[in-house]
Amino acid sequence: MNSYLDFLCITETWHKPLDYFSLNLTTPTGYTYMDRARPEGRGGGVAAFYRKDIKTSTISIPAAPFFEHLTFKLSGPTPLVTAIIYRPPKPNPSFPSDFSDFLTQLSAISPSVLLLGDFNIHLDTDCKSATEFRELLHFFNFTQHVNFPTHSRGHILDLVCSPGVTIHHLSSFNLNISDN
Repeated sequence: MNSYLDFLCITETWHKPLDYFSLNLTTPTGYTYMDRARPEGRGGGVAAFYRKDIKTSTISIPAAPFFEHLTFKLSGPTPLVTAIIYRPPKPNPSFPSDFSDFLTQLSAISPSVLLLGDFNIHLDTDCKSATEFRELLHFFNFTQHVNFPTHSRGHILDLVCSPGVTIHHLSSFNLNISDN
């Protein structure tokens, strides 16, 4: 991580609850982190690394059964609620309903919300799950900002969504450590 980054949000950290060795080892000087490990099983987990001078507070929203999230508020003149999402690739018919409940809770906290992460939905296609997800975002007035492939097979799986936040620049770079 270079010193020009304020925040770095990561999905699929693969760390276990109460196992902070890898997170501590990778946190640069002058930065700290917050995380949510997958409670059981392999894979999953989300984390945010950020400069120590940035004021944040974790927002407690109950864990959802079909996606993982870490939700926090950035202090400032206009507080920004940010949620890092990891949705495992296995389809689940309850996801739209669970995610709608989650968005309802976020929307009640602040009009300025930023959703980002690996949703494992091919949003660039017209499949049923992508259509349902786009409709859900539209219902909550969210704009999905990523318009380039984020997966090695050319699909858009990693998203940045907001209802009231202007995104000036998005880019992607391949570290060759994952398929997206």
